[in-house]
Amino acid sequence: MESNANVQLKIDENGWVIQIKESLDILQQDKEEEEEFCMSIFNVPKELLAQMPEAYTPQSVSIGPYHHWRSELYDMERYKLASARRFQKRINGRKFEPVVVEEFKKYDWQIRSCYHKFIDYKEETLAWIMALDATFLLECLQFYVRHADKSSDVDVKQLGRVLHPTGTGSTHNSIFRDLMMLENQLPLFLLQNLLELQLGSKAKAEERLSSLLRLVCQELSPFSFKLPENSNLHINERGHVLEVLYYAVVPVSSSQIPNSTEEGNDAPDTEDMSTVTKAFSLLWKTLSSIKVGPFRFLTELPRRVLNGRPLRFLMKLPLRLLSIIGNLPVLSALKKPLALFVDKDDIKSEEGEGDGEGKGDESSVKIIPPTREELAIPSVADLYSAGVKFVPTDGDLTTIQFDEKTATLYLPKVKLDTNTEVILRNLVALEASAAPVALVFTRYIDFMNGMIDSEEDVRLLTQSGVISNHLQSDGEVASLWNSMGKSVRLTKVAYLDKVIKDINTHYNRKWNVVVVEFVNERIFGSWKFLSLVAAAILLAVTCLQAFCSVYNCKKWFSESGL
Repeated sequence: MESNANVQLKIDENGWVIQIKESLDILQQDKEEEEEFCMSIFNVPKELLAQMPEAYTPQSVSIGPYHHWRSELYDMERYKLASARRFQKRINGRKFEPVVVEEFKKYDWQIRSCYHKFIDYKEETLAWIMALDATFLLECLQFYVRHADKSSDVDVKQLGRVLHPTGTGSTHNSIFRDLMMLENQLPLFLLQNLLELQLGSKAKAEERLSSLLRLVCQELSPFSFKLPENSNLHINERGHVLEVLYYAVVPVSSSQIPNSTEEGNDAPDTEDMSTVTKAFSLLWKTLSSIKVGPFRFLTELPRRVLNGRPLRFLMKLPLRLLSIIGNLPVLSALKKPLALFVDKDDIKSEEGEGDGEGKGDESSVKIIPPTREELAIPSVADLYSAGVKFVPTDGDLTTIQFDEKTATLYLPKVKLDTNTEVILRNLVALEASAAPVALVFTRYIDFMNGMIDSEEDVRLLTQSGVISNHLQSDGEVASLWNSMGKSVRLTKVAYLDKVIKDINTHYNRKWNVVVVEFVNERIFGSWKFLSLVAAAILLAVTCLQAFCSVYNCKKWFSESGL
């Protein structure tokens, strides 16, 4: 059998060479004009695709070149042709090919530059694919917001029969699920070009498209928030519909990475130092600069003591005792309460002590992604038992806050229906592919996954109004969040990190929670511990009985007046 390494694609070599030459000739254009169109439509990362392929692969309709020739999706082509005929009527009966297709041919290199995958289509073929798909997509978006967009002139009754010809809404939901997939996106400037041909003005086309996308984002967004009518979606800077939705949910300002001197690693600010501290700092700096005589010994002695093995052994002694206690069968029950008195940073440094040896100082300047332990957060039920209240907000992810004084966690309202999981997953895929500075949306998914473990957690969030559940059961919602817990990579997000830290601090301060949890899990919930206690009591009674049989305890108790 021929190995996979020797398998080659069957391609037209002459045609490939001609296409490469044409592409190089086309790209010899003005640099500023070329940079205006950047790659925005990516292939879904393999790590995410392997988890749930059907969430990223269209099942009903293909938009764009990635899935165009799939035979199971080709039945929708007749509906695309119907959309093209209706669009032809809206441009005063002008022919579709010379007006739309020829116009799209002019944007051939811009279209190809938007896609991560190499587009192996001829110029005319690609122009026809994009023209048919763009007219169909534009009508679908107008149909989806038909109740809100009163300015739309689309025939919603006729288009409704196209979107669900079987008379049911299942096909309708399937189509709009496909339209929000990352690999099924279309460059946004093509939709604006169609509206410009229809309305005869670039300004009117941009205004209509902005209004349409604002309504689409409100309808398709998993979060219950309304964008103002004058909201600026920056459509000229966005590549496609899914990207517009992403930045409506995750504002640009929230995706900025935190400074290297974030909380916990802050460098001392000399302006805030007291006069005495400044004086001692200056004196120490002066003495440290002297490299001869007793001054050198005096300045190096503290460093040698602090870096010496005896002091490091004493500093790590509590950690070593904690690890020894954890391995003992009886005393292991005390490990969790004792861990509260040990700094978590010390534990992490102890666990990773051997990993950083021999790597030099270069690793200290790198941005270290958070570990799974840093994402750990109590479940909703545990937080509720600790007195934490959950309050919904009408906003994006930046509204997530924790008020320590009132023990209130503010979370954006999220509505869950049959389309939500696909939209959430493709937003995560877009974020992972576009690689912004910080994966804010992915961190939010991990945050919710950490708090939701069971149906009880979903029930509490539903009662508080944070979750609007349109699925069949609370268990289905819990499974939805837990199945999305595997992200491509983790990054630090300043305000979400602070929320998680504040919640854990508040929860760990609740000694009644710690005590109840310890008693329930380690005492009443452990038959080994109860057996040990019973055996100890029995042994004590037996020893007392043997002692009294020899030394006449009854007489001793009567003489002592007991």
